[in-house]
Amino acid sequence: MASRRPPNRKALIRSAASELFVRHGYHNVSVAEVAEALDITAAALYHHYRNKQDLLLQVILDGFESVDAVIREAKTLDTAIGSLATLVAGPKSLLGVWEREARNLEGSQRLTVLELQTRIVTDFQPLLRAARTELDAPESELVARAVLGTLGGQSSRRSVSRRKDERLMVRLASAVAHCRLPAPDPTAEPHRPDSGGTSSGVRRPRRDQLLTEAIRLFDERGYQSVTVADIGEAAGIVASGVYRHFAGKTDMLVAAMNRGGEHLRTGADQALGHARDPREALELLLRAHIDVTVKHRHLVGILTHESDQLPDKERIALRRYQADYLDVWVQALGAVRTGRDAADLRTTVHATHSMIHFVVRSGPTSRWPALPERLAALGTALLLAE
Repeated sequence: MASRRPPNRKALIRSAASELFVRHGYHNVSVAEVAEALDITAAALYHHYRNKQDLLLQVILDGFESVDAVIREAKTLDTAIGSLATLVAGPKSLLGVWEREARNLEGSQRLTVLELQTRIVTDFQPLLRAARTELDAPESELVARAVLGTLGGQSSRRSVSRRKDERLMVRLASAVAHCRLPAPDPTAEPHRPDSGGTSSGVRRPRRDQLLTEAIRLFDERGYQSVTVADIGEAAGIVASGVYRHFAGKTDMLVAAMNRGGEHLRTGADQALGHARDPREALELLLRAHIDVTVKHRHLVGILTHESDQLPDKERIALRRYQADYLDVWVQALGAVRTGRDAADLRTTVHATHSMIHFVVRSGPTSRWPALPERLAALGTALLLAE
């Protein structure tokens, strides 16, 4: 007798797709592989979803809806944080595909995602302002995004104990939520993103222009969705002209990754070289990471999300560097927070980086004066959370 189709098959498809997208990346997963994970045919999957992009949209919307439901049901800030931590630590969390894969959607789908993301932040703000009446609207939005960034970056990281994960996430997110923001310094110079040299009136060499445009497009659309012709058009030259400077798209990605790694390496080296004690080393590392993220947000984006697209040799080298960079942070934090479990230290560092990246890459940064200083305060609260 033929088996009956489960009534929740659409939800099962989305859950399987989410796990595969998180583990392998959207472009590295086929519809057939999603179907195979559920022991159904691709034709059966297409009965529920038109194509893989439609499936990705529904996976992302599931994550947003589950988060927003938790926030809307919560009566207090602490209740919301506790429930969000439970959701993120759950075995079927759908949050891991938010930032990395949303750029693979088409225009109207991206707009839908952005609207829902804004709604989540908006729904979270009343809970924050009820607990912290001193926050104005832009400040409460900044802190709301910082809390969500802290939690969202942990959805694909697990220790052996789910309960331990939840407790740590609550502690980290609560520290961010209750962080006192410094008042803006009116004399401070604003941080500006890398403009490619155009704002000075002096254009960089053509190779640098091409690399700058490639970095931006790889981050905004995803490496596999960008062609050499797209990069040439953005830089104002024909596709054939690109090949006078780069052997191909892969060569550009390797050069971009090397540039991003060099920025982070230089910042870390300077921080450690100028520090007089462990606490100052941690503070300078934090400020250096913030500085790179604010100035080079697209570079940080591809370092975070496009390493799987590198050739084997370069991918292995990048992952080795990323592990070394993380280890520097873990050592610096461990020297200040002595006696802490190494896994907790790593999770705390990951949460700090995730918070910084999410705020800079998702929010209306022009509304937040003294953003680097405020990110430093939020990051310090997170790193030193009791």
